[in-house]
Amino acid sequence: MKILQGSRLPKPNGHYSTAIVSNHFLFISGQLPISADGRHHEEEDFEHQFNIVFQNIEDILVASSSSLQKIVKVTAYLSDTKYWPQFNALFADFIGKHKPARTVVPVTELRHGYKLEVDLIAEV
Repeated sequence: MKILQGSRLPKPNGHYSTAIVSNHFLFISGQLPISADGRHHEEEDFEHQFNIVFQNIEDILVASSSSLQKIVKVTAYLSDTKYWPQFNALFADFIGKHKPARTVVPVTELRHGYKLEVDLIAEV
């Protein structure tokens, strides 16, 4: 098992790793709209928060020698079902033709009032 670390990767704010590679799989912990430099984006609109989350994910994928096309499973937590159509459109645009397994979970609240959190599993 290998713990991913690096200056461009988001730093965990608790007792967990940002990402772990194990048995040719990459497990990325839930990513909130927090830039790698630690800046929070809780006041930004949904699209901006989506872009921060998926830029973090892409940076983690690259750091682990993986890619968007190697994503196997995505779980997205949305703070309101009204964001679901927008999430679908942004996700499809970001990931392209690849269609990993996916779960979208509406929740009543996310930390700091964020609108989404995403974790995933990818091949490496």
